[in-house]
Amino acid sequence: MESTRKVLTNSALSCFKCCRKKYFWSYVCGIRPEYDGKTLRMGSAYHEGLDLLRTTNDLDTALTAVRAEYEFCPENFDQREWEVERETVVALVNGYHWRWGDTLKVKASEMPFRIRLRNPATESPSTVFDLGGKIDGIVEMENCNIDAELESKTVSEDISFESGYWQRLQLDLQPTIYLIGARELGFNLHTVLWDATRKPTIKPSAVAVCDDLGAKIVLDAQGQRVRTEKGQWRQTGDTAKGYVLQQRDMTPEEWSKKLTSDIGERPEFYYQRREIPRLDSEIAECRAELWELQQTIRTAENENKWYRTVSFSTCPNCCYFGLCSSKYNPADPLPSGMILVTNVNPELQEKSNAPTTAAAEIAANESYW
Repeated sequence: MESTRKVLTNSALSCFKCCRKKYFWSYVCGIRPEYDGKTLRMGSAYHEGLDLLRTTNDLDTALTAVRAEYEFCPENFDQREWEVERETVVALVNGYHWRWGDTLKVKASEMPFRIRLRNPATESPSTVFDLGGKIDGIVEMENCNIDAELESKTVSEDISFESGYWQRLQLDLQPTIYLIGARELGFNLHTVLWDATRKPTIKPSAVAVCDDLGAKIVLDAQGQRVRTEKGQWRQTGDTAKGYVLQQRDMTPEEWSKKLTSDIGERPEFYYQRREIPRLDSEIAECRAELWELQQTIRTAENENKWYRTVSFSTCPNCCYFGLCSSKYNPADPLPSGMILVTNVNPELQEKSNAPTTAAAEIAANESYW
């Protein structure tokens, strides 16, 4: 018989700790942004590429899988932007292979878990919530016989070893939750190998339009091509004289070369790994916190207490700011830009080989990206 208990994931718990009202909109009402698909789509494709790269050690297989994710451009999507997005993921997977090679022995891969949340004092399980998540892999670390849980994440901040990103991870619940899940699955692990990929900060740029001989084209205010005093074609613009260098958008192929070159010049900027160990005492502390959190969420649901966390760091970039500021009633029709989803934990789903629609891709704000 299928359990009627709800699942709490790290994403859901983080959402509740950030703002109860955000949790209410996202996990209780199932309201999600309609056009939040790029992050989810790129994260899914990148993660698929990495998983195949590790399990098959075949770069071509991994890159083919990434390109398959972008085989069909959805309606109303710009074809060039779709291809640029594809080439971004391809270049990152290719760069990952070049950076790390096959230094890890994969023992297990892509393991969802759903376990009972228990009171650490009595071991009694919650009747309302389970703890869920998906483990990226179990690996044997390089040059040692120690197994670790592998978690691959893409981030938008500095991931150098001196950065605050790694310092925060030492305190974060997420690695501990994954270790709890791994132990419940039968793996007696004490450390997480955190595998971080930084998103590109460079972007496709405009490139000069050239003639058949490779010379740049500069036009004057009358639209005539400009020569130098020596009779050669001018190669630079001049605003004061009205000379304009003709430019075009970078093609997806040119963008791929640009990004690949940048990865080659500064691999440490894009890829870092570090162990995040956990003592048994830290795991016990995490279990206690999880139990208290589920009790607090349960009280919020029973008493309908969904208080807002209002601050400069939470509200301006929150996708639910419009709902809160307009005092939206969940019984009313959904406002433009929002959709209703039935699965609030899509990260726990098994990957399907069936084609996905654009609506399915954007159905949630959980992502690796």
